[in-house]
Amino acid sequence: MIPTDSAAPKSRRSNADYRWTRAKILTFLHALARTTSVAAAARHVGMSRQSAYRLRARLGKEFADVWDEGLRLGAARKVTVSMQGDRRGAR
Repeated sequence: MIPTDSAAPKSRRSNADYRWTRAKILTFLHALARTTSVAAAARHVGMSRQSAYRLRARLGKEFADVWDEGLRLGAARKVTVSMQGDRRGAR
């Protein structure tokens, strides 16, 4: 029997795609500061929210501090943008 296209094996991601690399971590942290969403930042780098929290636990306090600072910066930026929008509307 000759396999048809529908019977062809589906391609799988390589194991490297499931790992946190230095580049993924840096991109994740930038996305976290931009979105203030762990889930969105993790999706941005092709990882899950759960794996991001496991990474945070594994890398320890210094990484957690950088993570928290990214969230603070992102939240402050959102407030600033919101206030600028309010000022423009008040003119």
